[in-house]
Amino acid sequence: AGMLMIRCMTIVLLGLVGKQWAFAYIGADLGLYLMIKVLRGDFWYWIPLGGSAELFVSILARVMIKIIVDFTSIVQFRHPYDLGGIYWMFSFVLTMASIPAAIRLVGKQGDNQIVVDLSWSLLYILIPSTLVMFVLFFINIDQEYLHTFASFEKGKELTIKGFRDSADDETKAYFAFTNSKNQWKSIEKEVRAWVEASWASWEEEKPDWFNEGMKASIP
Repeated sequence: AGMLMIRCMTIVLLGLVGKQWAFAYIGADLGLYLMIKVLRGDFWYWIPLGGSAELFVSILARVMIKIIVDFTSIVQFRHPYDLGGIYWMFSFVLTMASIPAAIRLVGKQGDNQIVVDLSWSLLYILIPSTLVMFVLFFINIDQEYLHTFASFEKGKELTIKGFRDSADDETKAYFAFTNSKNQWKSIEKEVRAWVEASWASWEEEKPDWFNEGMKASIP
C-alpha cells in the first residue's frame, strides 16, 4: 500500500506542474527499463509464440509487469524472466526517490503551498513506514533467497543454466521447449545435438513428458 500511495502521489504532483511532466516521468522510467533490457540482450519474454506474436507479447509483458511493480513492488517479479533482482531493487529505490523530487518541483511553482505541506507530511509517514515493512520482510524471509534481490541474472541465463545443469531429459526439455527460442538461441547447436542423440530412445521408451504437445514444440 505504501508503494502504491508513493507512486500515485508522485504522478499526481507532477500532473499539478503539467501533464507533460507526469507523462515524461512515466515514459522515461519505462524507456530506461526497456533500453536496459534490450542492451543486456534480455528483452524477449519467455513465452514461446514465435514471430511477430512473440515480439508483441514481449513488449506487452515487459511494460505491464514494470507498471505493476512500480505501483506494488510485488517481490515475485524480481524473477530473472521478469524484472530481475537488481532492477527490481532499482525500481524500488527510484520510486522512493521520485516523490521528494516531485514535491520540490511543485514547491517551485509557488501556488500550491497547501499541497506541498501536506505532501511533505505524508512523505514523512509513507517512506519510513514502507522502509520498516521492507526491512521486516527481509528479516523474515528465507535468507537463502536474499541474494536474489541483488541478482544480475538474465532470463536467458537462467534458461541455459537450467538446461545444462539438469540431469534428466524431461527437465532439459522443459527449459528448452517451454521457453522462447530466443532464450536459448546461443546454445542452439548444443540443444539440437542433444535432441538428435536422444530422439530414438524417446520414441522407443515413450516417457510421459514426450507427448504430442512436446513434440510439436521441438523445432
